[in-house]
Amino acid sequence: MTDETTISPPNDQLPEADLPEDWSAREQALDPERSFIVQAPAGSGKTGLLTQRFLQLLARVEAPEEIVAITFTRKAAGEMRNRILQALHKASTEHEPESAYQKKTWQLARAALINDLQHNWQLLLNPARLKIQTIDSFSQSLTRQMPLLSQFGAIPSLTEDASDMYKEAALAVLEQLETSHPLSEDIARLLRHRDNRMDELQGLIADMLARRDQWMRHIVKHVTGEKDSIVRRQEIERVLQRLVDKALVDVDQTLPTEIKDALPALAAFAAEHTSIEDSSIKICAGMQTMPETASANLDKWIAISDLFLTAGQWRKPGGVNVKLGFPTEKAADNPQQKQNFKEKKQAMQALLEDLQGNDALRLKLAVLKKLPAPGYADDEWLLVESLFQLLVNAVGQLQLVFGQRGEVDFSEMTIRADRALGDEQAPTDLSLRLDYQIKHLLVDEFQDTSQNQYTLFSKLTAGWTPGDQRTLFLVGDPMQSIYRFREAEVGLFLQAWEGQLGSVPLEALQLSVNFRSQAGIIDWVNQAFPQILPPESNKLRGAVHYTHSVPFKGQLEDEAVVVHPQFERDESIETYHVLEVVEQCWKDDPEATIAILVRSKAHAVDIIHQLQTHGHKYQAVEIDKLAQRPVVQDLLSLTRAIIHPADRISWLAILRAPWCGLTLADLHALAAMDRESAIIDLLRDETCREQISDDGQQRLRRIMPVLEKVLAQRGRHFLRGWVEGAWMSLGGPACLHSQNDREDAEVYLGLLQEIDDGGEPVTPELLHDKVSSLFARPDVEADERLQIMSMHKSKGLEFDTVILPGLGKRTGQDQSRLLYWLERTGETGQPELMFGP
Repeated sequence: MTDETTISPPNDQLPEADLPEDWSAREQALDPERSFIVQAPAGSGKTGLLTQRFLQLLARVEAPEEIVAITFTRKAAGEMRNRILQALHKASTEHEPESAYQKKTWQLARAALINDLQHNWQLLLNPARLKIQTIDSFSQSLTRQMPLLSQFGAIPSLTEDASDMYKEAALAVLEQLETSHPLSEDIARLLRHRDNRMDELQGLIADMLARRDQWMRHIVKHVTGEKDSIVRRQEIERVLQRLVDKALVDVDQTLPTEIKDALPALAAFAAEHTSIEDSSIKICAGMQTMPETASANLDKWIAISDLFLTAGQWRKPGGVNVKLGFPTEKAADNPQQKQNFKEKKQAMQALLEDLQGNDALRLKLAVLKKLPAPGYADDEWLLVESLFQLLVNAVGQLQLVFGQRGEVDFSEMTIRADRALGDEQAPTDLSLRLDYQIKHLLVDEFQDTSQNQYTLFSKLTAGWTPGDQRTLFLVGDPMQSIYRFREAEVGLFLQAWEGQLGSVPLEALQLSVNFRSQAGIIDWVNQAFPQILPPESNKLRGAVHYTHSVPFKGQLEDEAVVVHPQFERDESIETYHVLEVVEQCWKDDPEATIAILVRSKAHAVDIIHQLQTHGHKYQAVEIDKLAQRPVVQDLLSLTRAIIHPADRISWLAILRAPWCGLTLADLHALAAMDRESAIIDLLRDETCREQISDDGQQRLRRIMPVLEKVLAQRGRHFLRGWVEGAWMSLGGPACLHSQNDREDAEVYLGLLQEIDDGGEPVTPELLHDKVSSLFARPDVEADERLQIMSMHKSKGLEFDTVILPGLGKRTGQDQSRLLYWLERTGETGQPELMFGP
């Protein structure tokens, strides 16, 4: 492209035959003068829509930096950037395509290239001018621009794993136990609560620090404010009370009038006659009217729920018996009482008959038993107060650790970015400058937004008004909020869906067409998921109802979804079914792609074993732990052995490794000679060496000079160079069997490089924690047609057949926490936090 005449304006006419049903909504979403929030379910072409919106804006702005697109993962940012660049490249080199979507994208890219040419951007040569960033990268760029306001000074580096810093800060807090520090009594109280397990308490505090962006601003406000403990307690309890009040109002409004008229007398009768001594229904004794919808009456409403429900389902009319509070006529003492017993029982049965199909009421009644108490017991409040004091102190200690290390975590970067922008009443120079620079903000996967990030977006768009040529574009799918990515709060999506984020009015658009799956699968999902998700959305509870999809593809001949129920508790039967499905799929179509999606890594173990037994190659995506690979186990043993020469197990492991290969008999003979001395000292003793086989002695003669040289180099090299040099000198690379082994070794050595760069003291615990968090790379020589991965990793991918085993199994439960909390968006739109020890 050398002049403007090389790019002709696009033809805006699109073929109507292949337009999706929701094309009108997709067209509206491209309006560059309006702000939108778009619900884009899985398979609806979300990334394509973002790409088209970005291209549309590129055709209008004075500089590409005026458009900022924010995603939550590097993968998503990379995919969006690649799509935009590909579209620009095709528009500059290829003819206009035929299909509606590709034609529209080509036209938008063509218009963007004309603007590119007019302003001499040369985006294809300078793609870095496209501001497509992760939220963490964006936050980091803000703190770099205003280091003083963000209170960073010199900008620290960003670490993806700050677990050791959390532990260090937690230990610094607990070390104040035996001092005169005011926190000492709080620590002692919490230790008693955790059975005096100091190590457990340290881990729990560290876990809380990792999640501090969710609770810190609330707790700091309570601890550092001028209000006394009683007022603080009342404020926090009011949040619980509002939650209970709202649930009670929901039930009351759903109850039919005839039920309300009849219920008080029936509840009072049941309370008087129930045969269960501690029945919850007894609290209804003397009830004459329906209880008020106030949290103080929660027990009475729960009793009403118990009258109607059993195990969350409507009680059958036949279940109206003396236990519930409705004795038989035979229990009556006189004819009048007999008639009363009969009438009350029949009346209760009639109510239950009428309610059997009312699922909305059933679900709301079931919620009542799951509600928290609307207040704290005195001993609970003392514990909460101590927790608050301890956690605020822990945050302070963590700041000191960050300063000493010169690095911070993702949460800290977001917190400081928020601080650098000031607030609406007192915006900083950076906030004002960004307000001038950023004209269009696009946010992908908006359902993954946390409260801190929501606040950040609100500050970035503060003062934006309709018609000022600035727009906000939010895209996401609240139905996928089950992932709870980094404590995302789906209630924020639902709040924005009501029409506003901060000062920016938003128009809501719903995409409904699914381009990914065949019609049979879409129909099945449309029937199944309304029964799984709640019937209506609720931003206070973070409840999201199911939104139906429309298939773009036709239906295939075979059955779309097949359920293989297994009633026996025999995992081998399910594993056999999986193998059977895989083999049948390849029998029908040898080129078919298959994905086995597991809920947790542990669920894949038996399946992998069965596939290997039957000779099927597969690719496991982040399933196999790196530490389980033999080459990494050998390298880890080598690292531990040369760092800690007294580590007998690691030394025995490197003598057994392929580069030495001592027999188990030789290892036993060597270790049994002296159970206290270091193995390296035994190897240096000629008398000890003579006790093992001739073959073993010959092997030792080869490696001993190498090991002695390696040990003599202690402190002269960085960790990676030291270990890698030892491994190569021992002949480790020659013992590898495949490209995968070489890649696994490189990943481990890269981990040692990261430890070098971080300057952390190397301990066995550090090595274990670092290696345990890594996964082996997929086998490059394996069959790409069959892949095994977690459900989360499969997001956005497509396969001919998907197998979902282990749906009846439970995933691992969350570990115990020091403090449980739930952040939600209150009725005023402001965030509220509920706490529980």
